[in-house]
Amino acid sequence: MTRPRQHETLALADSDRSGRGDRRCIATGESGGPEGMIRFVIGPDGDVVPDLSEKLPGRGLWVTASRDALAEASRKRAFSRAAKQKVTVRDDLVEAVEAMLVASIQSLIGLARRAGAAIAGHAKVEDAVRHHKAVLLIEAADGAADAREKMTRLGGGLPALALLTRAELGAAFDREQTVHAAILAAGDHSKGLTARLTREFARLAGFRGDISRLGLENNG
Repeated sequence: MTRPRQHETLALADSDRSGRGDRRCIATGESGGPEGMIRFVIGPDGDVVPDLSEKLPGRGLWVTASRDALAEASRKRAFSRAAKQKVTVRDDLVEAVEAMLVASIQSLIGLARRAGAAIAGHAKVEDAVRHHKAVLLIEAADGAADAREKMTRLGGGLPALALLTRAELGAAFDREQTVHAAILAAGDHSKGLTARLTREFARLAGFRGDISRLGLENNG
């Protein structure tokens, strides 16, 4: 019988062996796709290391992307049991993962901005929405509610994400603060970027509020 290669063995270790490529949350025991979970690995010193990009070597330990699930995993020593060894969990792991998700979103927006596919500012965003150039709205969660709702209504069925603060969204554009931003249609590049941003926002929603705050219900 042919032995599986090393990368195939690791893939099986990361899977719940359901045959669907699902992962099992070590805190809740529930299975789901990796798009709704956070991967962790155990570092050389036994530290629990978040792996948002899912590229670090080693067996993956998966936790549902939510504040409650991660807090439970830390509190109930789920990482040690899953890793079958003594591990060190930092006291601020929940806050650290939340900050990493924010940084990941900012990095993606910055990448789009440098490629000319992301804009900020009320006038620019409104113009892009009116002329059907935008594929995704990004609104500051602490911006004026009426202004955000007006922009969302203007977008019709355009997805609108609202979880970052004005300062966090502004940092992605090298500004002090930003309330309105948008990703522009730019071929396949913008499609892939929109999918990645939507996933990161969905994971961040587990730490910052209900999924309905994403505004994805506008998608129809």
